[in-house]
Amino acid sequence: MAFDPTPAGESENLAAALRAHLSETRFTFTGLTGTEATGYITRAVEEWGESSGWRSRREAPMRYIDPPRMLNGGCRTYWSPPWSSYLDLRLVRNDGTPVAVEIDRVDDSTAVDKLRDEALRGHPALWIRWHGALRAELPAGVARLHLPTQSSRSPVRYALTPLTGTAAITLGQPVTPEARADAQRRDQQRKAKEKHAAALPRDPGPIRCF
Repeated sequence: MAFDPTPAGESENLAAALRAHLSETRFTFTGLTGTEATGYITRAVEEWGESSGWRSRREAPMRYIDPPRMLNGGCRTYWSPPWSSYLDLRLVRNDGTPVAVEIDRVDDSTAVDKLRDEALRGHPALWIRWHGALRAELPAGVARLHLPTQSSRSPVRYALTPLTGTAAITLGQPVTPEARADAQRRDQQRKAKEKHAAALPRDPGPIRCF
């Protein structure tokens, strides 16, 4: 499959390729808990990647572009957000940059932030959103594939009917060269601040206040 060389176009083409794979394999599930459904979708995305010869890594570490702030909380200080985080899935390709994947049942600003920064680094970014209404605004360079499901009441269980080629894909704007250059500059500043923070005395952890 020929991919558009622009980051936004590549994310869109990858989302379309994943949708086609799920449709062709008649991917479906029923009677799963939220955790089970997320795991089932994750495995399907891994299988799609493997069919293309890619390696997958769950809970793949990533760094935010902007450094966190040191905040005061009770009797201790802490970094918010933390210096590092994890992607639900990273697909490592021999013929291209790695693909960042987040899989969520609800809108989650943490997923949005992670995918935004991955896209700014030039990595295709896919958000697999299943169930529920779509409210979050997509950052530049990110493609979202929506998997609509139905749910039962107590106990809550989810069901997904086989996908068709019309399953919704929505896109953020393309990442501009200016935005990427600015992100690279801020990323270098973050690395310098992270090195400085690593040299600070270790946080002793929470202590009692009197």
